[in-house]
Amino acid sequence: MNFIDFEAIHFPVIRSWLGSERDVVQWGGPDLSYPITDDQLEQMIIDGQTVPPKRLSWMAVNDSQVLAGHIQLAMDWKNGVARIGRVIVAPKMRGQGLAKPLLAAGLERAFSHPEIQRTELNVYSWNSAAIRTYNKVGFEHEGVRRSSAKVGDERWDTAIMSMLRSEWEAGLPK
Repeated sequence: MNFIDFEAIHFPVIRSWLGSERDVVQWGGPDLSYPITDDQLEQMIIDGQTVPPKRLSWMAVNDSQVLAGHIQLAMDWKNGVARIGRVIVAPKMRGQGLAKPLLAAGLERAFSHPEIQRTELNVYSWNSAAIRTYNKVGFEHEGVRRSSAKVGDERWDTAIMSMLRSEWEAGLPK
């Protein structure tokens, strides 16, 4: 799995992967709205142009150079925390084991910055497939923010997971 910078040419691809409000909130959190707009996606790129960057965003390509996914890191430089977010595998490529290498590459990028001592993520509690993958990569469950997101008429709980630099360096469990 290789990363290329997330650019405006990728906006139609991301939009094609997000066909509903549920998809958008699952991918990007409750602050994004459906349908996802160029302005919302452009802000992600702008956040990467600050000094230091607030957000780093990539598209993932497979060995055939086909767009296979997307991942972002929201950077809290002051506290040494990177937050993995907006992770998605292309719908036609799901079930092929791409999430684990996508996350491993994201962790590699996060911990390539010596300031980063913790990488965390939020995942909706009902997303058991994602939680299993995060556990396999080595993330630890820390807790749940109950009823933290409103999507249509539903309320979703958000699980909080993390990995410390020492755990990543020890290779647990990869």
